[in-house]
Amino acid sequence: MRKLKFMANTQSQTPRDGQETQEYVAHLLAEKLGKYGFQTLSQSGAQVAVSVEEHALPLSVSCETRDEQGHLVCEIASYPEEEQDWLDRITERSLLNQLAQAVETSLKEQERFSEFEWKS
Repeated sequence: MRKLKFMANTQSQTPRDGQETQEYVAHLLAEKLGKYGFQTLSQSGAQVAVSVEEHALPLSVSCETRDEQGHLVCEIASYPEEEQDWLDRITERSLLNQLAQAVETSLKEQERFSEFEWKS
């Protein structure tokens, strides 16, 4: 599993900010990832599923906590299948790396997101 942690600067401090930001990020990714060769599958709320070369790669977006300055701390996680043979695992890991770069590049185009950090 890989996670991209980043900050979201929202205009207000309401409890709905987290949910709205999660949905905004999911919608943004669904819209932008196509230019990197990923096909977006049907989505709901803060979930995005993309596929490339017949491999489905689910993503989940979570924006639940705030830092000291009031920025939302968000995470995008991908959960690859664990039960795979070695060739499929290598292929999926390569696709996840490509997807990770596409996600980060798409979010960096937006001024409201900052402080990107990858975690494994």
